[in-house]
Amino acid sequence: HGRRVYYRCNKAKLRGPQCSASIHLLYHADSDQVTVYKTEGEHDHHDEKVRGIDENVKKCIEELYNDEQWCEGNVEVPIDENKAFAVSYKILYDNEEYEDNEDIEEDGNKFHIFISSVRLLNIASISSHLHADATYKLVWQGFPVLIVGTTDFNKAVHPFGLAVCSNEKIKDFEFIFNSIQVGMQKINKDLLKPTALISDAADAIKNGFTNIFGSSYNQIMCWAHMKRKVNNRVCQIDDKHIAKEIIEDIEMLQLSNSTEVFKLASTLFVKKWNMNNKQKNESILDFMNYFYNEWLKTNDGWYEGIQVYTPSTNNALEATNRTIKDDGTFRERHILSRFLTIASNIVNNWSIERDITSIKGKIFATEPTISLELWTLSYQWAKSTKDIICISNDSSKTYYIPARDLQSISQANLNKYKNKTWSTFNQFTKSFDIWCMEMDNGSDWRKSKCSCPGFFKNYICKHVVGMAIRLKYCKPPPSAKTVPIGEK
Repeated sequence: HGRRVYYRCNKAKLRGPQCSASIHLLYHADSDQVTVYKTEGEHDHHDEKVRGIDENVKKCIEELYNDEQWCEGNVEVPIDENKAFAVSYKILYDNEEYEDNEDIEEDGNKFHIFISSVRLLNIASISSHLHADATYKLVWQGFPVLIVGTTDFNKAVHPFGLAVCSNEKIKDFEFIFNSIQVGMQKINKDLLKPTALISDAADAIKNGFTNIFGSSYNQIMCWAHMKRKVNNRVCQIDDKHIAKEIIEDIEMLQLSNSTEVFKLASTLFVKKWNMNNKQKNESILDFMNYFYNEWLKTNDGWYEGIQVYTPSTNNALEATNRTIKDDGTFRERHILSRFLTIASNIVNNWSIERDITSIKGKIFATEPTISLELWTLSYQWAKSTKDIICISNDSSKTYYIPARDLQSISQANLNKYKNKTWSTFNQFTKSFDIWCMEMDNGSDWRKSKCSCPGFFKNYICKHVVGMAIRLKYCKPPPSAKTVPIGEK
C-alpha cells in the first residue's frame, strides 16, 4: 500500500477521449521504493506533432546514406571506358553545414552527385565551349537533373555527364563545373579552359562557371531563349507594324559578325527607335528601356559574331533533355539510389554511342561535314559570274563577295563596309550586301572563315566551298554537278 500518482498521456487533450497508454507510480508507505505500473494499451491518441525524427526525414537520411554507399562503391575510375562512375559527390546531412553558406536559405539534406564515364570525360578534354541550361532541365522528384556538355563541328551534342543536385544555386553549378575539372585530373588530362559558356540568363550558372573557370570567356546567351523573351515583351507595343519592324531589326542585329559591329549597330538601333519615337509613345519607350537594360547591358552575348565555331543557341542540349524527358524515365518516383542506377545507364549509353568502333558511332566532329546539298550549292555558286574582289597579303587572301543576287560591289560601298562608317541603322543593314571571306594561303581551306549567316550557323558555307572549287583545292562529287543551275 502507499500513495498512487496517475499520469495520463499528454498527447491527448485533457477534455475528451483519453489515450489508452498511461502509467501510475506507487510510492510505498513502508519504504523509499517507487513502483511504475504501465497499462498494456498502446498509444492511440491522434498525434498532431511528431516526436523524434519524422518518418519521412528518417527515410531521406536512409536514402542519402544508401546513395553515399553507391557513390563510394562507384568512385574509382573504371577500366571500361563506357562504364559510368561517380566522378565527384558531396552529401551533407541536416546537421552539417557548408563552410560558407551565403546562398543557402532552406534547411534540409543537400546532395550533389556528378556521374560520367572515361569516354565522355575524354571528349570533354578536347572541347572549347560548354553548354549548360537551367530552363529546360530535367526534374526528378522536384530536384534538378542537369546536363553539361559541348557541341562539335556538326552541331551534335556531346554530354560530359549528368548531375543531380538538391538545388540550383551558385554552389550547385560550381560543384558541377568543378566536377568536370576533377574528372580531368582523374583521367590525367589538362584542366579545361573553356572559351565560351552557352546558357540561358540564369545568374547561378554564370557565377558558378566564373568561380571555377575564371572570367576570361565569352558569355553566350542562347538566342532562341532571348528571342522568346523579346517576342513576349514586344507584343506590349500597341502599334503592331512597329513591333514587327523592331523584331526585324533585332534579327539583323543578331547577325552582327563581330563584337565591334554589334556594339556600333546596337547604338544605331537605339538611336533609330528613339528618333522614330518623337511622339514619345509610352509602350515603345518601355520596350526600348527593357531591351537596353536586359539585352544590351546585362546579357549582350546573343549575336552570331561573339565567337566563331560556337552555336548561338542551346537548342541541341535542350533536345537531349527532351529525349530523356519523353522517355519518361525521370517521371517515375524512384528512390534516389534507383535513380542513380538509371542515370548510370543513360551515361553508359551516351558513352557507347560515342565509341568510334560502333557502327553508328556519334563521332566528335573536328571539322564540318559538307552535305551533298552544300556541294551542289557551292558548285553552282562557283559557276556564277559575280565580280569578286580579292585582296591578297603574305599569309592569306580576303575575298569581298556580292551577296544574294547582287553582281558587283562599288568602291564606295566597299570602303563603307571596311571602315564601318555607318551613321544610321539602315546603313548597317546595307552592309549585308557584302560577304567577306578569309582564306589562308596553303593551309586547309576548310578552316576559312566567311561573314555570311550560313557560315556562322554551320561553320562552313557555299562561299568557302565554292571558292575552294574555283581554286581547285577540292572537287565536288559528280552528283553535285547533275542538278540544273537554280535548283537544289
